[in-house]
Amino acid sequence: MNVATTHALDTYIIRGGEADRARLAIVSRVLFPTTRSLLDRFEPLQDGLLIDAGFGGGDVTFELAARAGPAGRAIGLDADTVKVELARQSAADRGIDNVEFHPVDLLDAWPAGDAALVYIRFVLIYMPDPQQLLARARQALRPGGVLVIEEIDYDGEFCDPPCPAFDRYSELFVQAIQRRGADPFIGRKLVRLLRDAGFASVNSALVQPYGSSGDVKQVQFLTFLGIRDALIQSGLADAAEIAAIARELQVFAQSPQTTVGWPRIFQVWGRV
Repeated sequence: MNVATTHALDTYIIRGGEADRARLAIVSRVLFPTTRSLLDRFEPLQDGLLIDAGFGGGDVTFELAARAGPAGRAIGLDADTVKVELARQSAADRGIDNVEFHPVDLLDAWPAGDAALVYIRFVLIYMPDPQQLLARARQALRPGGVLVIEEIDYDGEFCDPPCPAFDRYSELFVQAIQRRGADPFIGRKLVRLLRDAGFASVNSALVQPYGSSGDVKQVQFLTFLGIRDALIQSGLADAAEIAAIARELQVFAQSPQTTVGWPRIFQVWGRV
């Protein structure tokens, strides 16, 4: 009998590859100050092995490489082979030689262990069984090593003034994730999930990007474009509705009279 195997990309609803690189770069710029402050909690990280699991654009991996120093190493893992090649080229262009990028399904065995820190951002929300990934992360950490997670809880996203397209986008995003068996509200559950996975000294913080200009207002529009294929394939929306929502989201984002708040982002960490 054939047994179906779940792979990390099977439930990822956002179109990957080079098309997603611009969106991920914006996400990284918006979150850089709060992610940097989060990583500061776990210094010193110099000379250690630091893993970025599901690295996306690779920006956090490069930040980890800087913190690891010349005698340390940062490793980025991602199932998207196009993103792996782009990140490798970026590392070569920057002359960064203490970083590696590997094409790895995050639910399979990882090519590195005995890590001082494993970082995961915006991955568990797409996992029907997040404990599988938490187990992989725990296996990769040395005694005393820390797992650091930043994850969305999709409740709480907002805009002003009211925008029907914004509300419909949020609704469709949640439905698309749920349709694939994952949890768009996983952020609030992470403290419990880490404790259940055997992590100790579990703690957390909460951030929520918000603004009326710049990068913070671009992500909803770009994310909606990225989930277009998933919405059509799942029958949640047709091409005409998607095009209409996209137009309204773009106009809303470009207006200086509008404000946008992202979903809540839980920062959670625990030690082996």
